[in-house]
Amino acid sequence: MVILDAFCGCGGNAIAFAKLSSSVVSHIICIDVDRTKLRKAAHNASIYGIAPNRIIFVEANSVAVMERYYRDGTLVMDPPEISSKYPPREIYDDFTIGGIDLLNEIGQRIDCIFMDPPWGGIDYNSMGKDGYDLARDMKIRGCERGCIGFPPTPEVDGFQLLKIAAAATRTRFVVYDLPRNTNKRSLAEAALEAGYEGNGKLEEHYINSRLKTVTAYFGQDFRHLLDLKKHQKEAEGGQ
Repeated sequence: MVILDAFCGCGGNAIAFAKLSSSVVSHIICIDVDRTKLRKAAHNASIYGIAPNRIIFVEANSVAVMERYYRDGTLVMDPPEISSKYPPREIYDDFTIGGIDLLNEIGQRIDCIFMDPPWGGIDYNSMGKDGYDLARDMKIRGCERGCIGFPPTPEVDGFQLLKIAAAATRTRFVVYDLPRNTNKRSLAEAALEAGYEGNGKLEEHYINSRLKTVTAYFGQDFRHLLDLKKHQKEAEGGQ
């Protein structure tokens, strides 16, 4: 399985995926608009002993990548004619960081999209009795004036983000990390708008008996493949 981590940040989720067997998750494509964060993610991956050939780090707008360059899990962009128009490549702690031209070499297909998007700052937990609404409260910046290698892409809300991700994958397998106070009706409406019909699953994550986040799974149910604790126990049992 090839996973696209659409909002990589400092790489915590990508590292967790890379800890799974390569027979389960072969590669992780990490997207972030901030190269500083990508460098931190690469450094963190090196600390955890992740093989450099398992992860690539792409400096790009994730909405633009999913909407314009993937259809049904297949890369549809043409090879870049002028590589200088993309962010430069560098090797950082043995990991490759570069622009979307890297996708032509490693990201020819994707099987799953993982999204832990920005929730809108520290006020996400104070959205009133109706909770966090994906259409009202989540706003993901596009490339309004165009980004390096991209035509202009408008801002999207949480509904549109799920719809874009679903269209980008062949399996329609999308994992969506959300605030603990996410309005469940809002999430269900977003799923329907994205074309899902009754196959969503929701996990609640607790620490010290307190709800911290929720994770929604849509599309083919491969959740068991991403169960890090399960695979760790199996590996220990085989030793």
